[in-house]
Amino acid sequence: MVKKRLERVVESEAGKGCKNSWTGPLRALLSSLAIIVLLPAALAAQAASPTASAASQATVYGSGYQLPLEFERERAPADQVSLRVGASAFYDDNVLGSNADRLSDEALSFDAGLGIQHRTDRLTLNFDYVPFFILYRQVTGYDRVNHALNLSLSYRLSSRFLLALQDDFSYQNGVYPTLTEQPILSGPPPPDSSNGIINPYSVRTLADRGGLYLTFMKSRRTSIILSGAYNQSKYGASRQYPNLPLYNGTGLSGGLTLQHHVTAHTSLGVLALHQDTTYQGGQILGNRLHIQIESAYISFASLLAPGVKISLFGGPQYVRSVGSTSSAATLSSHFQPSGGGSITKEVRKTALDLTITRSVTDGGGLYSSVVDTRVFFGVRRRLVGLWEARVHADAAREETSLFRFVNGRIEGLIGGVSVSRPLLARGATLRFSYESMHQLNNGVLPSAANFDRNQLAVGFDYQLKGFSLGR
Repeated sequence: MVKKRLERVVESEAGKGCKNSWTGPLRALLSSLAIIVLLPAALAAQAASPTASAASQATVYGSGYQLPLEFERERAPADQVSLRVGASAFYDDNVLGSNADRLSDEALSFDAGLGIQHRTDRLTLNFDYVPFFILYRQVTGYDRVNHALNLSLSYRLSSRFLLALQDDFSYQNGVYPTLTEQPILSGPPPPDSSNGIINPYSVRTLADRGGLYLTFMKSRRTSIILSGAYNQSKYGASRQYPNLPLYNGTGLSGGLTLQHHVTAHTSLGVLALHQDTTYQGGQILGNRLHIQIESAYISFASLLAPGVKISLFGGPQYVRSVGSTSSAATLSSHFQPSGGGSITKEVRKTALDLTITRSVTDGGGLYSSVVDTRVFFGVRRRLVGLWEARVHADAAREETSLFRFVNGRIEGLIGGVSVSRPLLARGATLRFSYESMHQLNNGVLPSAANFDRNQLAVGFDYQLKGFSLGR
């Protein structure tokens, strides 16, 4: 009954102004919600790594998900259900995300957050669901409910085996980075993650990534991780550019990670990863492409000092096309160097992260596979009194050098700052934020991929009284 109702809701939303049905890609969301109904209420509001080791050890690249950037000794509450509601007023100087048809407007947003958290000696289940609604004063077409969901589950099968499940889902109309305060993540993104910075000219975007991890702890120092993941992205047609379709991607991946703790604070790792992705719907590189990527990484991670850790990784990637591609965009199978690293500092008043990566990833709907170079910087700082500031900057360059006869490049930059403080009422928070986005295309893409956008918001959040789930 729950699944049928959700399918009807999604179908009615997606069908409005869009001929394509979106119910198929929402199967992962429905499955996640089914897990919540069938399993005990025990989930957590955080993007925690399902395979992360203890805080006193550094995990190597590919052994889990990114963790939120935290202050020293800052820990999320355990064993409770919490509910948050919020409202924001904001100004957007480019609602449509197009410099060719630039429209500015004011709007109100309303959001909520449900977090359920419970842990036992063997079981940890994490859940975070954030729906939000945007209402512009003049522009229509974006007044629909947006969804973001994170689900993770880990179960200790025995003293040596740990099974973990992770699923991240989002369904969004437009791009609104300032309205829901998402945590700043630390360290390199997972090796099979989707592009997170390039924004396509799409009214509607759906993204889902799920992974299953089995960890075998061979000894106190050595562990082996088997992983399998599913990745899907889907884009609705643009109202301004209905004849410029984007690339929808569906991919599977499988990996094997070996991690060895040389000391209590230093780890070495080896990762072998296979990715198989099908792109279809676009026109730049042909309507359909089937691309496989083989990756091999050597990684190093260490805690240099209390609250300071580094992670380095590098290795070759072999990219090939299965089946035919368009004659104008033939993929030449070859090796591609990749690698990167990060440094994270989490002390009492400051938490910061600097990450640099270079690898083959998806093109965010604009292209299929691209060579992506990314630099990310994020910082949290406790200010005077109860004020806290957050600053982040994420820059990326995507190149189509994998394909012959296609000389394309996209450069993107997303940056922002926010300040917040608790109010007198317990659980209430006031937040001011500013976000800026810039994107420039050089090559075969139309000018629709170029835009500059600024959003300024003031928001109010209220944490309703939670209750403990107990032990």
